[in-house]
Amino acid sequence: MLDFIKSDKDDLTFSMTVSTSRKIDIYWNDIESELRSNYQCKQLVFIDPIVLSFFPELVNLESSLPNLVIVPTNIGEKEKDIDTLLSILSVLEQEGIGRRTDKIYVVGGGVLIDVISLACSVFRRGVYLTKIPTTLLAFIDASIGIKSGINFMGQRNRLGSYNARFNVLLDPKFLKILDKALIKEGLGEIFKIALIKSEELFDKIEKSASKLLQGDFYNKPQGRVLLSQSLRLMLEEIHENPEEDILRRSVDFGHTFSPLVEMESVSNASYRKLPHGYVVAYDCLLSSVISNIRGKLSDGDLSRIFNLYLIFDFDLSNSIYMDHDLMWASVLEMTKHRGNNQHIPLPTGIGQFCFIEDLTYDELKIAKKRLAKLL
Repeated sequence: MLDFIKSDKDDLTFSMTVSTSRKIDIYWNDIESELRSNYQCKQLVFIDPIVLSFFPELVNLESSLPNLVIVPTNIGEKEKDIDTLLSILSVLEQEGIGRRTDKIYVVGGGVLIDVISLACSVFRRGVYLTKIPTTLLAFIDASIGIKSGINFMGQRNRLGSYNARFNVLLDPKFLKILDKALIKEGLGEIFKIALIKSEELFDKIEKSASKLLQGDFYNKPQGRVLLSQSLRLMLEEIHENPEEDILRRSVDFGHTFSPLVEMESVSNASYRKLPHGYVVAYDCLLSSVISNIRGKLSDGDLSRIFNLYLIFDFDLSNSIYMDHDLMWASVLEMTKHRGNNQHIPLPTGIGQFCFIEDLTYDELKIAKKRLAKLL
């Protein structure tokens, strides 16, 4: 809608409202069936080479479908940069990808999905993508989000876009091949969303704790329920606030103290590298301790949270967490990112939360000391 605002001056002022709503399908299927059903159009598949090595039938499928091109693509956090983005764009150009007639797929974890999604958002000003996650973290986070991004000048996902031109295909067989470290990374995000938004899901996670590191678990009814509920909770935030016009977001829980810590652990060889889900887990525990110290979270709920998290080794004793200044720098960076407001989500109970705006450096140090004792 375009409105003309009257003015006595020769230059005019306009107000325009644009609707960009799009339908995004998130569905369960197997990748082979998907590719066969679209055999008539050109299909380009960016896939993690490790994943591809477990499924040679995909290579065989390439030889039987003349319009299918499989591109093994290995991207880690260190390679999540502008040079990698340009190389992906070069592939899209060299393969002659059209605007709407061709199919592009990305099969892999969150880093690969982020980069390919960003490339698709800028190539020809936007081409459609089907995301096929292969890690637990990507299943309930990167695949369904409309954010894409790459790292820039030491800042995680500093360059990116909101890209809603995609669908999501969930193929559970990919979870069967995951090692325990990759499963734990996903658990960091699943625990986060349950703790901040759903006591019902938290209860189910507690009851299934002994099975959570088994990739096969997520192909069974109990595991499917955990995945589906986690997805629903994440999607609630995306549906209501897709481009983050509202900066007070419950799903920012676990993402206040951790961003710079994660990047430093990747770039500084003095520390053990921390995957995303691990730093999110530490952040959630630290936020819970702050809430408890402030009298917002009961001792009983804090104990319940710790009892669950400590079943799993999230490398919570990593020496990088001793750097108070790095963690405070992350708070300051996220405050800037949130419109110069802290907007720090804290649990006030299992599945309940509030926001605080007045955390201090000294309070952070006290909470970290308390957390260290609890660990």
